[in-house]
Amino acid sequence: MASDGYVEGKLADYEEIIKQIKDVISARIVTNEFGEIIEIHVLSGPGRSPKQIVRDIESAFMAQFGINIDHKKVSVAQMQDDEGTRPMQEIRPKLTAVTVVSGGRKTEATVELEIGDEIYSGTALGPSTVNNKLRVIAQATVLAIENYLKGTCNMVTDDICRFSIAGKDAVAIAVSLITNVGEERLIGSAFLNNDEREAAVKATLAAINRRMALLLNE
Repeated sequence: MASDGYVEGKLADYEEIIKQIKDVISARIVTNEFGEIIEIHVLSGPGRSPKQIVRDIESAFMAQFGINIDHKKVSVAQMQDDEGTRPMQEIRPKLTAVTVVSGGRKTEATVELEIGDEIYSGTALGPSTVNNKLRVIAQATVLAIENYLKGTCNMVTDDICRFSIAGKDAVAIAVSLITNVGEERLIGSAFLNNDEREAAVKATLAAINRRMALLLNE
């Protein structure tokens, strides 16, 4: 694999590639006396997490120049919002697929979520009862979110129930969120709208979404 050294005269091209990455405002590359990249400094807006920007830089350098960039050499500084508070990234996962397979006494559910430009999936298995099928779907959803958060936390689907409100059927889900600072109970709901599988995913996301930005910035 290629080293992270740069070819003389290419420095401006390298910085220009970084500037083309979404939410990047400016970039500066520092080299040593041998022309090797030792630091990459990036200024970005608050729209995306530093981890996402660093991953994009690594991918761009490999794709464009065949250069392997050590993520430890990349530092990202984010602009603050107008009130000077810490920028918080709004994350809204999008459901792309939910598959449920029931056989015998077991139900297996796989949920795929689009977050940013990537797909994250989770698969859960449980007893094949009417109510538990929704719980399995909900658990597959939280596992997909855990894959995205990469070990930041753990989540468990505690309970799920159907109810009626304003003349419409709905589903509510309680999720326990476990982090290094303790346990927190989250709740979300969604109308059934003739698709109980999609409703189970949306109710789960409704419970988790409000904490996603905080988990990414903790």
